[in-house]
Amino acid sequence: MPSALEVITRVISEHRKITEHTKLSRDTMNDIDALFTLQKKRYQVAWSSTSVTDLIKKRDQLLQTINLLEDGLKNHFGYEEEALPLVFGELLMKAILDEHHEILGQIENAKTTLINLEGLDQEELFSKRTVVLESINNLCQTVEDHAHHEETALNTMKKPLEQTSAD
Repeated sequence: MPSALEVITRVISEHRKITEHTKLSRDTMNDIDALFTLQKKRYQVAWSSTSVTDLIKKRDQLLQTINLLEDGLKNHFGYEEEALPLVFGELLMKAILDEHHEILGQIENAKTTLINLEGLDQEELFSKRTVVLESINNLCQTVEDHAHHEETALNTMKKPLEQTSAD
């Protein structure tokens, strides 16, 4: 059984990796946003059949990124849910579990939003642009906020544990 300090150190390390994944998701989203803007400009001049295909390709890349994020978060959450009760106790763990469920729900909503782009014509795709952007941005912000909340609590607890182990 790892010590509380080892658990805290591992969770903080994993948060840094998760933050990198959310930034990758957001970067991919920015690519889609840029593609929407580019396609809209092109549409004003002349719409080509490949532009919807390009958009769906970008959507597929974003779905892959979100699936990777989801897999990583599920593994991370599993570890936290097993190891952090030792550190946090029941009440704080309930708050953390609630945030985990909220994040996983947002991931499902984002994936559904992206999957529902399939088969839409160019006008419908453009009308969904804001919904897609908000969905991904909200997901990334929620994951980052969650990691920040946990890290604040973990760092608060880490200092006395480090002092105790140094003595």
